Amino acid sequence: MAENHVSLAVVFDVPEGQDSKAKFAEMYNIVKSGTPECLYYGFAHVGNKVLCREAYATAQGALAHGKEVKDIFAEVVGQIGADKVKMLCMGTSADLDVLRPHLEPKGAKLITLDSGSLAPVAMPKGCQDTHITILVEFNVPEGRMDDFKAGFPKFYEATKKGSGAAGCYYYGFGVLGNTVYCREGYKDAEAVKNHGADVKGMLEEPMKAVGAENVKLNVVGPQAEIDKLRPRLEPRGAVFWNLDTGALWR
Repeated sequence: MAENHVSLAVVFDVPEGQDSKAKFAEMYNIVKSGTPECLYYGFAHVGNKVLCREAYATAQGALAHGKEVKDIFAEVVGQIGADKVKMLCMGTSADLDVLRPHLEPKGAKLITLDSGSLAPVAMPKGCQDTHITILVEFNVPEGRMDDFKAGFPKFYEATKKGSGAAGCYYYGFGVLGNTVYCREGYKDAEAVKNHGADVKGMLEEPMKAVGAENVKLNVVGPQAEIDKLRPRLEPRGAVFWNLDTGALWR
């Protein structure tokens, strides 16, 4: 099944001494009664940094949520400083065109989702969110982008037909300049491991093209699940974000 949701990753670098979780409950309550276009929403942290992992069916849903939390967002930014807030947004080119006037002034990076992106299984609804997101960032050398993108279809095919498909909610590549992102969502650590086995023999070529030093890896999920992935991903420099228990599927 094709996959084209709008996702945002908003990172707050909270200064020492400030309560990084002060607004969690209030934000969750707004989401629960807010736009039905919200798909999943939750906070995660590593050290003093807080990540808001959120997704919407369309750009209009993202804008609706933005209006719902406008005052709280402005308050938080006022407390920690605009330079302490970073934002990534991934979606189709059509959705990004709608969001651009609203997010680019905030310094957001807008990543165009590849049309081959897929959703092997449907996302849950109306329950606690414990899924794992993996975001891989490849800094592609000049002149190698076409070759790199040419490999997308075989990864989609392996994902769709592999053993990890039964636990995969979304999988897709996105491009911004010379950077390629791979946005992946899985039911649990076991599904992540299964997908890893599905594509293991295919990773050497893209890794060789960009070099290990040009790959960044972020993993978001419940502590118990991401700990199962540490032995395999920590040596690769992965950053692990511990997902808050209040995270939800809308």
